[in-house]
Amino acid sequence: MSKDLITNATEIAILQKNLKDLQSQLGNAHKRILELGNDNTLAVEELAKERQLLLELKQQVKKKEIETSGLIEKQMEDFPEILDSKPKTFSQPPQPGYQVFEDSKE
Repeated sequence: MSKDLITNATEIAILQKNLKDLQSQLGNAHKRILELGNDNTLAVEELAKERQLLLELKQQVKKKEIETSGLIEKQMEDFPEILDSKPKTFSQPPQPGYQVFEDSKE
């Protein structure tokens, strides 16, 4: 019987040690979960900031596109209208020529 008591006492000591180890692991797991939760919160906040920045940049791009389109239209309006791409032919004025007069004194 004393042998059984010693065996039981040893088993109880081992189980108590295992229980302490498991409690320690559980505590560490809780700490890690909190850290991950904080990291997740930071990531969500950063994502929200990035989305806001993306929206602002999209608005700026849209504004610039509108400005650019307006400037292009204005530039096109300022160009003179071309009626025909084929040049018109105008009659040439008489060109000065050289005439040789023979001298009648010969």
